Amino acid sequence: MSLPSPFTALLVLFVAGAVAGATLAPRLAEIPPARMARSYLVAVAALMALRVVAYTAFNVFGIQAVRPLGTGPYDLTNMLVGGLYGFAITSLTRPGIRAVFDEPELLLAMRVATGVAFVLAGLGTFFFMERTGNDPFIAIGYTHKFHLFIMTAEILCGAALLLPWRWLTVVALAGLTTDMSGAFFTHIRFSDALDGMAPAFTMVLRLAALALLTARWRWVPVAVGAVGCAAVALAGAIVMLNPKAP
Repeated sequence: MSLPSPFTALLVLFVAGAVAGATLAPRLAEIPPARMARSYLVAVAALMALRVVAYTAFNVFGIQAVRPLGTGPYDLTNMLVGGLYGFAITSLTRPGIRAVFDEPELLLAMRVATGVAFVLAGLGTFFFMERTGNDPFIAIGYTHKFHLFIMTAEILCGAALLLPWRWLTVVALAGLTTDMSGAFFTHIRFSDALDGMAPAFTMVLRLAALALLTARWRWVPVAVGAVGCAAVALAGAIVMLNPKAP
């Protein structure tokens, strides 16, 4: 039996999680916030550990069967991310269940889900180039050095998200949001299908949740920051892209 396409897999996992989060929100609200946040952290850590194992099994040992579980769109943690969104949407009409968003362990859970994903993405670039000897950035008009810069930035910023300093989280979020905005611009420029954009969608969903938790649900600064990062990414992509590329 063949697997669903990357975008379909991401959509199914995220929506299933969101529906479950919204549906179960009233019952989950009966659990002490600290306990619920801790349980969420344990679940995220377990599923991200599964992804790391699958990622290592494929990239280091060449075990093809587990490859999907090591990639963003098929990552089962997407259900938990969707669940957080569903719970958050429900909290708009039920203010009494918002206390969990102030729990530090919930923020740590999203740090893990987002930071580890970006570290794996950056390392994935290295493994891909090692296996194939090709640099896809060159084919679309960027330079090899720019690709190495992006790879390094994703690894370092992803690792920075795992550290407890809020200022460093904000800096890393800004860098990674700019990175993903540039990725979307490139995908759109070359008319890529949704499946090609699925990894970027996966990252953006996590970045947005982490940004909102870090900003304590202040939507305006998060939105302004996202627009600013997108503007920087667009300008950078225009400058960096080779106009002679297909």
